[in-house]
Parts: sequence; structure tokens; C-alpha cells
Amino acid sequence: MQKRLSMFIGALALGGATAAMAQSFPLWEQALHDYSSKTDQTPVPSMKMGKHMQMSLKAPAQPGDEQRATAIAAAAKRVLAHYADVNTALADGYKPFFPSGKMGEEVHYTSYRYTRLGRQHIDYDHPGSILYRRTPQGMQAVGVMYSAAQNATAEQLNAIVPLSIATWHRHVDFCGAPKNLPLGQQYGPHAAFGPQGSIHTEQACEDAHGLWLPVVFGWMTHVYPNAKNPADVWAGMTMHMDMSDDDKAPGT
Repeated sequence: MQKRLSMFIGALALGGATAAMAQSFPLWEQALHDYSSKTDQTPVPSMKMGKHMQMSLKAPAQPGDEQRATAIAAAAKRVLAHYADVNTALADGYKPFFPSGKMGEEVHYTSYRYTRLGRQHIDYDHPGSILYRRTPQGMQAVGVMYSAAQNATAEQLNAIVPLSIATWHRHVDFCGAPKNLPLGQQYGPHAAFGPQGSIHTEQACEDAHGLWLPVVFGWMTHVYPNAKNPADVWAGMTMHMDMSDDDKAPGT
């Protein structure tokens, strides 16, 4: 996917309507626009949380679900032990996804190679993303993230992590801001645009001259295997998207 995204971004240098779009929106948003779904409708039983988060509903427990979840959590714990030093993750191709530099933030270190391979065959020892928390002592590995395609079915999600145990989520109804706006207007809890913005309908985004993305990325689920409270092992459902450079593509 990373190679295709790079090819698409490179094509933005060409003339015509594409060049006009390149002058209006950050390159990473244009790339996501090309790969985004046309709608946030999904065959996965789900609900909206807020304006921009879609979450799977718990499914009835099936025989073996607890055992599968225990094995997945054990694999996630092995991952955190192996990548306890963030430099090990960097050396293996994991890249931080738009860190803000704020103390306490949770940063996704993503490997597009492992994400791509995981879409073909899940490898719990090589997740698409490792979650690090910024602490005074440095980056601390706290969780992993497994992912699935935007159009995945409930059966496909359940095959990766049981729907009776984990909550899957995806980011939806995103309105990208024209890049000539100050960053404070583009992103953040009080902005009209972005992953926390007040704009959450296609018509409102069009009226604001934004770039409409019905779905951003695919389905994701977080695992925190070392959580002190067992209920928190599968409780993570947030994704920080603090932008520090509006012309960066994801993972750069």
C-alpha cells in the first residue's frame, strides 16, 4: 500500500485538476481520498461514537473465543517485550504516525509492510502498529494494533480477534481542511475540520470547501496485554492524529 500511496502522491505533480487539488489540500489527505470508501456504511454490526468514530458491537461469545483472546494477548505481550526499545521498532521499519511531542501521548508506530502482509495473513507476532506512550523516561511500549480492510465483514474481523472480546473501530466522516488555513482551524477539538472537527456530513464539508473522506484507513483494534485491570486489555479505542506538518503523508 505504501508503494501505491507513493505513486499516487507522485502523480499529484501532474497538471490539470490534480494539480489544482494539490494546491488546496495536504498530500496525505489526497492520498487517503483516493483509497477511501465511498460511504461509511458497513456490513459489520456497529454504532457511532461521537461524530467520527464507528465501533463494532459485541457479538455473542463462541466456543474457543476466550482461549483465542488469551493466545492473542500473549502474542502481544511478546511483541512489547521484543520492541521495548523504540529503536528496535524503528530498525524494523516501524515509523511514528504524526507524534505531537506532548508528554503522555500515545503514538502509533506503524509498519506498512506488516500491515500489508497482515491483510493477507494475520501474524500476531508482527502487528501493523505498536503503541508507545511518551514518558519522562522515554517511549514505553504499551500496546499493539491489529487492522483489517475498510470493507471487512464481521466474519473477517472475528477471524482476527473475536468480536465477543475486542471492540474494533474505524475513523469516519472526516472533512479535510484546505491547507492554507492555520493548523488550529484544521485540527483539534475546537476545529471545524479534521478527526475531531464539528463538520461530519458530506454537504457541510462541501459547503466549507473541504475534502470529504467517508472512511479514514480501515478497521483497527487495540490490545494492551500488560494492563493492570484485565478489563483494560481490550479497552483501547482511540487514535491520536495531531498533525505537525500538513504536507506529510502518513508514515513519513
